[in-house]
Amino acid sequence: VQPMSSNLGFASAVAEFGLLLRDSRYKGSADFQNVVSLANVSRGSDLKNYRAEFVELVEKAKRLN
Repeated sequence: VQPMSSNLGFASAVAEFGLLLRDSRYKGSADFQNVVSLANVSRGSDLKNYRAEFVELVEKAKRLN
């Protein structure tokens, strides 16, 4: 089994965040901390700082929740 690419890992974090925002019945055991952890591990080369901004957005949503 090959490790997940940074792009796939980050996309997974974004999808999980969307499930949480919509309070989807498919969210399972998803939580904001997992989104932050997965996004940070999968940040890769973040040349324009977009992925770091996403992590900040998730942190803000976590505080509001």
